[in-house]
Amino acid sequence: MQVRLASLTSHLRRFAPAAMTVAAVLTAGSGASAVTMRLGADNQHAAQAAAAPVSPARLLLPNAPAPAAALPADTTAKDDSAGSTAVAAVPRPHRLIEASLLITSDRPLSKHAIASVRNVSGVTATQALSAGHAKVDGHRALLLGVNPATFRPWTPRLTARSQGLWQSIARGELTASFDMGHDAVLPLGGTVPVRAKTRMPMRVGAFASVGMAGVDAVVSDAEARAMGLRQRTGIVVSAPHADALTVRQSIRDALGSHVHVYLLREVVVIRDAGEFLTRVQINTLLQTAAHQVGKPYKWGAEGPDSFDCSGLVQYSFAAAGIRMPRVSEQQWFAGPHVNLADAMPGDLLFWHNDPTDLANIDHVAIYAGNGMMLVAPHTGDYVKYVPVSMTNFAGVVRVDPGIAAQLG
Repeated sequence: MQVRLASLTSHLRRFAPAAMTVAAVLTAGSGASAVTMRLGADNQHAAQAAAAPVSPARLLLPNAPAPAAALPADTTAKDDSAGSTAVAAVPRPHRLIEASLLITSDRPLSKHAIASVRNVSGVTATQALSAGHAKVDGHRALLLGVNPATFRPWTPRLTARSQGLWQSIARGELTASFDMGHDAVLPLGGTVPVRAKTRMPMRVGAFASVGMAGVDAVVSDAEARAMGLRQRTGIVVSAPHADALTVRQSIRDALGSHVHVYLLREVVVIRDAGEFLTRVQINTLLQTAAHQVGKPYKWGAEGPDSFDCSGLVQYSFAAAGIRMPRVSEQQWFAGPHVNLADAMPGDLLFWHNDPTDLANIDHVAIYAGNGMMLVAPHTGDYVKYVPVSMTNFAGVVRVDPGIAAQLG
């Protein structure tokens, strides 16, 4: 099936920018090796990348304190970069735990509810935490309050092994996701207002992925309580050998419809006959996305006046009557993966640009056909119609409305 934007193509082509790239460096603590990657400006979440080169200093994680193994059990680690605030050393994990699903609730979960999750077939481990929405420097964010020692093993390898990052959280600082840090233009090392029920200033100690779809920031459980987030409003679940969709449904059956259950790992969907988009739906979503060309990118924006990348996708698909999840990591699960050579208009294109978690999906666009895409690129840019970029390209998803609605 071929769907074209013939009436819009000549109008949209004038928005296609010249190709540009910017080099960025992420250093995980002092003395650690740097992770360097080239980022396409058309699809990279890097604040104002097209306007100026990114300063490596903006991408530094906190200086690492003395290794925990070198400290006596009754001493504290000290990080002079944070005003010589002493905190107990966060122990390094002996092994990592696969985070398969994240549960969030609008109200505290009882001990019985948490136990019922542990008893779901296929679940091998759980970790209770605080979860809720807060304003970080004026931006709405899903925030987790965690015990740094027990939550650390649930995160991606690079994040888990950064001692400086976990000491930063333990001493009361905020770690923002790579996406939020750059697209909300947070001042790394600076102080921003954070508000749930109570407003409090917090130092932004790091930009790093915790490998959990939709999670924008992490603080210690003590800081979460201080700002008014309720305890036991979230659970991270490990079910490494089970079908994640089946476990997700079992959790929802056990806890009720008031909880949100997010998939955190790949799901293989096998169907005899897929339920895919109709020609009318494809034309509608493409026309809707095309009519947003020229509107500004804004992190967290869902339209109609501004958009981020996944907000543009959700808005465009909604116009075609298709309920989509909100964030790109969840949109990645919205149907089977197809080869780029077989991509059709209306398919979704994905990238992984986060150097703290190279497997993390953090950017999405809508394929428009003929090697072109409709995309909300990054802060300082606007919705545009441009050639598909292969830099850090992750893959193509053909949206199944039924699966998308389950996730949404």
